[in-house]
Amino acid sequence: MGGIALALLVLCLAAPSLSAEPGPDRLKTLGLSLLVPGLGHLSAGYDGRAQGFMAAEAVIWGAFAVFEVQGELRKDSYIEMAELFGGVPDADGLSDDYYRLIGQYPSAEIYNDEIRRDARARHGDDLDAREAYFEQNRIADDRTWSWVSSAARQSYRSKRSDSNRSFKRAGYMVGVAVANRLLAAVDAMRLIHKGNESSAMRVSIRPDFPEFREPAQLCVTVRFP
Repeated sequence: MGGIALALLVLCLAAPSLSAEPGPDRLKTLGLSLLVPGLGHLSAGYDGRAQGFMAAEAVIWGAFAVFEVQGELRKDSYIEMAELFGGVPDADGLSDDYYRLIGQYPSAEIYNDEIRRDARARHGDDLDAREAYFEQNRIADDRTWSWVSSAARQSYRSKRSDSNRSFKRAGYMVGVAVANRLLAAVDAMRLIHKGNESSAMRVSIRPDFPEFREPAQLCVTVRFP
C-alpha cells in the first residue's frame, strides 16, 4: 500500500492546479510529464530537473523489473519443491488457492478428511448433501500431494512467501511510478508559472475527529491563474 498511498498524496497536491483552465503550453507540459516524468521539464528548458525525474523513473522501473524477476524465480523454486518433495504431478500453472493448501496441509488425504468433517458439521444426517459437498471441495485424485517431511513443507511455505512478497513490491513500484508522474506534472507546472505573483498556495488541515473515523490529513494545494 505504500506506493498507492504516495500516489494519492501527490494527487492531493496535483488536483487543484490541474483543475485550472489550461493553456496550450500548460497542456503540453502536463501531457509530457504524465507520459514520461521529466519530458515536461525538458520541453520547458529545465534540463537539470528533467534529468532528475527521468533518473527516478529509470530507477523505479528497474526496481519493478528486479522484483518481478525475483518473484518469478522464487515461484519456479517453490513449484519445483512441490513436485520433488510434495509429490505433486505437474505443479506448474495451478491456482493460488491450491499452492496455499499445499503449504497448509501435510497431505491431500488430511485435507480431504477435514472436508469430510466439515461436510458432516454442515449437513448432519443428509448423506446426499454431505457427499455433494465433499465432491465439490475435495482434492482430485490427480492433484494429491504428500510432503516427505515437515521441514520440506516449511521450506516450501517460506519460498512461496518470499515470492509473494517480491510480487507485492513490484506492485508498490507501479504506485511509485504513478506518484512520480503526478509529482513531475505539478513541479513542471509550478516552474513555468514561477514568479507569477497571482499564484497562491493554500494549506488546509482536516483534524482527526473520532466520530468521522478518518485520520487527520494535511493537504497542500497550489492554484495557478
